Amino acid sequence: MKNHLYSLYQMVLKSLTFYLGVDQERKKAGRPPKVSDLQLCALFILSYITNTPVFTLAKSLIDPNIKSYHLFRKTRTQRVYRLLKEYRNRRVLSILFAKLLLGEKVKLIVDGTILEVANLNRARTQRIKRFSGKAFWGKKKRNLYSEHYKEKVRFEEMYYGVLVMVVCDSEGVVYDLWFHPASYHEVRSLRIRYRKSKWLRFLVDSFGLMGDRGYRGCEYVEVCESKEQKGIRQVVEGVNSQIKLFNRVSRWRKGITLLAYLYGYAIGYSFFRKSQIWG
Repeated sequence: MKNHLYSLYQMVLKSLTFYLGVDQERKKAGRPPKVSDLQLCALFILSYITNTPVFTLAKSLIDPNIKSYHLFRKTRTQRVYRLLKEYRNRRVLSILFAKLLLGEKVKLIVDGTILEVANLNRARTQRIKRFSGKAFWGKKKRNLYSEHYKEKVRFEEMYYGVLVMVVCDSEGVVYDLWFHPASYHEVRSLRIRYRKSKWLRFLVDSFGLMGDRGYRGCEYVEVCESKEQKGIRQVVEGVNSQIKLFNRVSRWRKGITLLAYLYGYAIGYSFFRKSQIWG
């Protein structure tokens, strides 16, 4: 099992080196780091594929004496996040160009899901070091069928966490993702991202977006009305469900670390499918 895991790690690392190049590793004076930036990128991607924390993978595959501060310094995580983002963009652009050359239509879907940072009791003690502030408290109202009343009843759920937004295509390839506090509405989050991100503006202006009824009135999104459109939109639900499962394993602590884990997840889900790797 460990030999297979190591070969999988080498495969991911080789793909990163091919798309990013070996020149990404800046040589500095002094002792070289125990884990290079590209190796750490590979560990973030492998974390999703294997459902194993990055720290555990580093001790198993690289050096059993590695400490957490070798991996998760803020400046280092920022570099890793930028490398993962660049790798994702380059692979996605190659897919887009290939589809456009073949004359295929690209249908992009947008949706959001809430990741809980901590359970409500712990969040109320105000000892949460990951995030703080009222913005990360959110409410979600849903109509659920009650066996007792034999009808749909309005339920209101409280969350403490973040709203993760995903843009993917009909094949589940993630083209963009970001997060905002849990209290943000999905339309508001999308508008903020559109205003600040050149990449999302390129995707929206070139291919458009599809979404559910919650995006009605949003100028960037076409609301799914037909059964065919609703069937295509279901792909993003699978993406969101895997994010929630992966969040239980990742053990992230800071916002930039969450972004690195999210991009590692997006790359793993898009280009290293578990069904193909594990058989």
